[in-house]
Amino acid sequence: MSSSHLSSSILEKAGRMQENMLAYFRLFAGLSGVTVADEDVFWFVNAKAEPGNHILRTRIPSADVESRIDEITDQIGQYTDHMDWLVFPGCQPADLGKRLEARGMSGGPRGIWMIADLTSLPGRFSMPDRFRISRVLNVKMLDVWKHISAAGFGFDAQIYFDAYARRGFGSEAISLNYIGYQQEEPVTSSTLLMAGDIAGIWDVSTPASFRGQGYGSAITLSMMQEAQNRGYQHAWVWSSNMGKRVYEKVGFVAADFGIREYQWRKRETSRVPIHLHGGCE
Repeated sequence: MSSSHLSSSILEKAGRMQENMLAYFRLFAGLSGVTVADEDVFWFVNAKAEPGNHILRTRIPSADVESRIDEITDQIGQYTDHMDWLVFPGCQPADLGKRLEARGMSGGPRGIWMIADLTSLPGRFSMPDRFRISRVLNVKMLDVWKHISAAGFGFDAQIYFDAYARRGFGSEAISLNYIGYQQEEPVTSSTLLMAGDIAGIWDVSTPASFRGQGYGSAITLSMMQEAQNRGYQHAWVWSSNMGKRVYEKVGFVAADFGIREYQWRKRETSRVPIHLHGGCE
């Protein structure tokens, strides 16, 4: 979608979502195996699978874009053979998406981008019986959070533990972690990230045996209420198809923010120069 067809409100929200996402990935900078470049192009690579390899911001003059793409993919190729290049409406040059496609990178609006108005939260929401939510306040609780997150997502969550543990647990932190308990049993976990003048909903994880009971929606609503209490007007989430209904229950709405994701694979990239004129991706 051309950014010229997007409203100013949508463009503004997309920019805030991008800043929130950048803040999230900066939480992992400096950890073992993680490489981050934060210049005209922000890219993130981890030696292990999580939280993925991404380019999240691109601001390259049009005259330099072809050589700079070569340089970036060469640099990233020293660490991995795959990476997802996210193009937000504010990225430059405006035809970046078409240039990436011309190099053989398939692209599209992958994932479901959702936003919620925190000034009008659901008036009625039925919380599961005997369910409670606690904010993570120490390393011991974070270890519980890690195990619930790992069980829900199906991968090792140690890198998340390491990132959050070193940030501390004070109320002034931009990232707050939560655990949902059914009586005394932990059944869901999540992270609230407040950055970019928007609240980001991250890491919502419920193990398969506990799904379908409203835990994910309940812990998400709790984070939304916390963000509202702190003066935030909007929250956003990048949802999977499975998570979409969970977020819709508490007021999130899917929208096209003009964000596109392109998949770079080392063996597929071509270095044939291209010249494109007009159009925005």
